[in-house]
Amino acid sequence: MPAHNEEAGIAATVEGLLAQDVPEWLHIAEVVVVANNCTDRTAEIARRYPVTVVEMAHNPDKKAGALNHGWRETARGADLVLTMDADTELLPDTVAAMADELRGNAVLGAVCARYWATPGRGLVWRLQRLEYTRYDDLRDLRRWRVSVASGAAAMYRNVALEAVAAHREAGEPWDGTSLIEDYALTLELKARGYRVAAARQAHVYTTPPASFRELWVQRMRWGRGGMDECLKRGWSTSTRLDCLSYVLFGFSVFFRVLFLTMLALMIIYAVPFRYALYGLIPLGVMWLERMTSMWRVPDRGWRDVVLCAVLVVEDFYGFFLELCAVVSAWRCLNARRQAW
Repeated sequence: MPAHNEEAGIAATVEGLLAQDVPEWLHIAEVVVVANNCTDRTAEIARRYPVTVVEMAHNPDKKAGALNHGWRETARGADLVLTMDADTELLPDTVAAMADELRGNAVLGAVCARYWATPGRGLVWRLQRLEYTRYDDLRDLRRWRVSVASGAAAMYRNVALEAVAAHREAGEPWDGTSLIEDYALTLELKARGYRVAAARQAHVYTTPPASFRELWVQRMRWGRGGMDECLKRGWSTSTRLDCLSYVLFGFSVFFRVLFLTMLALMIIYAVPFRYALYGLIPLGVMWLERMTSMWRVPDRGWRDVVLCAVLVVEDFYGFFLELCAVVSAWRCLNARRQAW
């Protein structure tokens, strides 16, 4: 568990790990907290529990460096390796569910947990909570195949990590130069012939960004990091689906801009609007899909119902996320430096 200045939540995260209910066939050998460039009491609080605490005061590779160090120093002899963010809380059966998924399918190199937003408040939190739920619906439609083993909580076969490490010049699984090390590792696993999926019975709660400013920084890093990794590898069996998704996203943005331009010109030149009622069918289908997804949100309330029912707020949130992706693509194509 890499942890950077997580004194506020490290205790709850460690307690969730120590409280795991594991079957007889599974043994948790060690819980390792890597205090990564910390300037607070993260390491001190973690040492109150029966866990191994490793401190890294000068780690230039940030989270990837912490993961590599923890793996190299403590996990080389394990069969399975669980990595998780320090702001993630596991349900009591999460570790067992992830290990069971790997045990039942030898082709899987890694599985990630299904993640939900930690209870909170505010518009930004509600929008992300709805987004996480809809993404979970998408995983279900894809038969639990995922494009990335989410760093919130992922479990790897150690032989798969060793295979990736042997291929990389640095001799370590995680790429310290990548903005999104979990996606980079996922692509490497796929290139080695492994599959990656979501563990259907494994659930975790993770803390989303608290403001639009924090969300902008996070999604810019995700967007730029994903594009960088695809450009680095080019068209291959491990990247082709993601490359196609970027192409489709480009077409989507183009037609959205085209539609808004047409609408603006119609208003400027006073062109009369003409429409037929059957044109509302797609809008009705979209509304029904959103309401159905919202109904799966844990502990939903009337505010969630209203937020989905009016459509407009979520549409603007979608525009915000698309803007993040467009700016990320622009910076990537112009080779502008992007950092954490």
